[in-house]
Amino acid sequence: MRVFLFLGVALLFTLALADHHEGDHLEMDDHHDHKDNHHKKGEHLVKEHHHQHNESMPCHKIAQYNSKFSFDLYRQVALDHPSENIVFSPVSISTAFAFMSLGAKAQTLSQIIEGIGFNTTEISEQEIHEGFHHLLVLLNDVNRELKLSGGNALFISQEHKILQTFLDEAKKLYHSEAFSTDFKNSEEAKNQINSYVEKNTHGKISELLDSVDRDAIFVLINYIYFKAKWENPFDMEYTKEGDFHVNENKTVKVSFMRRIGFYKVAITDEATVVSISYKGDAGALFILPEKGKLSEMEQNLNTISIYKFKNSLHSRFVDLQFPKFSITGTVNLKETLSKMGIVDVFSDNADLSDITGGANVKISKAVHKAVLNVNEHGTEAAGATALEGTFMMLPTSVKYNRPFIFTVYDLKAKSVLFTGRVFNP
Repeated sequence: MRVFLFLGVALLFTLALADHHEGDHLEMDDHHDHKDNHHKKGEHLVKEHHHQHNESMPCHKIAQYNSKFSFDLYRQVALDHPSENIVFSPVSISTAFAFMSLGAKAQTLSQIIEGIGFNTTEISEQEIHEGFHHLLVLLNDVNRELKLSGGNALFISQEHKILQTFLDEAKKLYHSEAFSTDFKNSEEAKNQINSYVEKNTHGKISELLDSVDRDAIFVLINYIYFKAKWENPFDMEYTKEGDFHVNENKTVKVSFMRRIGFYKVAITDEATVVSISYKGDAGALFILPEKGKLSEMEQNLNTISIYKFKNSLHSRFVDLQFPKFSITGTVNLKETLSKMGIVDVFSDNADLSDITGGANVKISKAVHKAVLNVNEHGTEAAGATALEGTFMMLPTSVKYNRPFIFTVYDLKAKSVLFTGRVFNP
């Protein structure tokens, strides 16, 4: 077995009072203690998926907008971090903000919807929410060959009231669990949230939060977990150490996996692109810019350029060498998304009155963290791969030995799950 492993993405929102009014401190209803069993939730989502199997796919209606947001966000993060590893889940971030839009009004609402890539003259808010609802159904289909799961959780202050209508919509559309939390005991609250994230990211993110706001109204966590096997696995026997050129002045030693076989490849003046499939209707695109063209390519990366690369892919017999790597990425979404037009929700101008019934709430912190491992965990059977091609055919050599861009997508949902840059493996 060869495994391509994406682990642990979590998104944090801490909503704090813009103005502190003691009179607004109301007791919470009993429904905040709701704790769904994860397995039962998965079964429920699978039933929904089979019910919708022969119907149109609502998640496909939001796919093009999610793709646009993926690359808009990537360009901004790449610009802010020109010489670092990058990894994030755009679908996790857009799901969380779409979730938050349930409680937003006026300009705060329009900034969120437009900021995550949607145009409401083309798609309605109802269709957006239905699309994310169905996307979560697909992410939690336990019958798929790959391991893929995602979800949301609200950690709600014991001292503030959240509107029942918001909680009902959160549960109905975004399958959100809700937990009562004592934010006044900040250390206990932090441990409660971190434990939840650790459990749902299979132990790969144990310390999402280093602190919580004692005046928080609630914290929203969104997580996604992905693990899949290569369709055509690498053989550990051929993994060898080699040079990875971080830049003109720095070279590091890394382990390169190697496989000779047929891949879908595009070789242009700008980049070499290889498409690699996973078992279970998922795939990845790895973009290796020509030397000196990384920054230029990143700032021109969008749905059109990706479409052109995909359209240029042809099956080739290649000698593929690819680095094993493990990278971690943290994105300050308050800082990044403010540059992309989502401003008011982080300020005293925020209108999130459909969450609490009052206009005194804003997002004080938004953090996104992802961990990515690409490696091979082998079995003997995986090494017995038949030779592809003939001895008369010389393979084209493709070696990812300098910084490259990647995007991982779910073919069923037609959505980008993860994207990023490997600058130094």
